[in-house]
Amino acid sequence: MISDPDILAAYHAEGRGILYRYRRHRGAWQPHLEAAKQVILEAVAACPGRESVAVLGSGALLDVPLADLLAGFRRVVLVDVAHPWRVRLRAALTPRLTLLDADLTGLGGRPSPGMEPPSPPDLPAVQTADLVISLNLMSQLAYVPVSQLERMGQTEEQTDAFAAGLVRAHLDWLRRLPGRVCLVTDVKRIVLDPKGGVIGEIDPLYGLSLPAGGTEWSWDIAPIGEMAPDYAVRHRVRGYSDLPKG
Repeated sequence: MISDPDILAAYHAEGRGILYRYRRHRGAWQPHLEAAKQVILEAVAACPGRESVAVLGSGALLDVPLADLLAGFRRVVLVDVAHPWRVRLRAALTPRLTLLDADLTGLGGRPSPGMEPPSPPDLPAVQTADLVISLNLMSQLAYVPVSQLERMGQTEEQTDAFAAGLVRAHLDWLRRLPGRVCLVTDVKRIVLDPKGGVIGEIDPLYGLSLPAGGTEWSWDIAPIGEMAPDYAVRHRVRGYSDLPKG
């Protein structure tokens, strides 16, 4: 749980930004959302335990097949640093649906210049879950902490190293969990010109190599005009219905 009001406000703003962008580009986002849900449903179908499922980075539930999770498990736990009010209301009205406020970076607040990336928090609801779903979260973990470090004067090399550590810690943590793990994450960000030509590519995982396998698809997260009139951004996303253990 984050007690720093400024940091918490930054996470809420990030969540609102995602929701507003979805509302502007529902059609462009829909194939990605359906592909993510399909990977989750494959994980649910193959999961032997049916007691609980934990969704990490549940957000506004855009990519969460919530009805299927409630039908498949006795308890559904949504884990996020800043649950939207609509999700809080839904949880209050839905038996067997639990919200867990948690900063999955392990920071619990504002980072300090020069600090080492922390380990993810110890969350019993995640450790004991039959299925854990990390959903379009891993590459986003560093966004707010890196923004804070940049304001403190940290160099790009320093912030990249910190971000890489957060991403690595999350993957290692997922692979150590005792239950089945489903991972959905973007693995490449592609900048396109108005004709669809590639202008540049960005590695959102900071050099981290993922296990072989999984399913990949494209997500047109920012069509022309969303971020700028002369370029668009497309993500390549990979989903594992059963992330290999480390």
